[in-house]
Amino acid sequence: MDWVELGRALQAARKAAGLGQADLAAQLDVSRSSVQAIERGTTYTKPTSLIRAFAKAVGWADGSVERVLEGGEPALAHEEPPAAEPEATETIPDGKLPLRVVADLTDEGALLDTAVIPLPGGGQAVVVVKGKAGGTPAEIQEALEAWRRTQPHLQGLLDDESPAAAGA
Repeated sequence: MDWVELGRALQAARKAAGLGQADLAAQLDVSRSSVQAIERGTTYTKPTSLIRAFAKAVGWADGSVERVLEGGEPALAHEEPPAAEPEATETIPDGKLPLRVVADLTDEGALLDTAVIPLPGGGQAVVVVKGKAGGTPAEIQEALEAWRRTQPHLQGLLDDESPAAAGA
């Protein structure tokens, strides 16, 4: 763990953020000497809440202190996109779907299509078609084409079980 390098990196990030040591100390509600000690990298032996607050104040993402201590580079907080809510959750009525279905809908993977297929006797089947999580555009397109080929067959299976088809 390279504490001196962490101190240098935090100092550079503070300067890049346009903050003086006194400004940052006031923001963190600590003495200027505490900021100086972190930047020297000679006082600490483990990441503290103060070091993490320093990192956050200069725009580092969570986990950056550890990455720098291990010889890596910090990630900037704005570089990490916020976790996007899947489209399906916007239309899920609270408590109206089984938890397994909610989990499947909110899992990774692009929402490609939905279909409501009438069932014999008046019920309905709802089909949600999702692409491969992290799939390439070509893989997503292939999944959509597979669904387009499958949908008529699924509709045909249900039509074959209708009371009219059974009596024919």
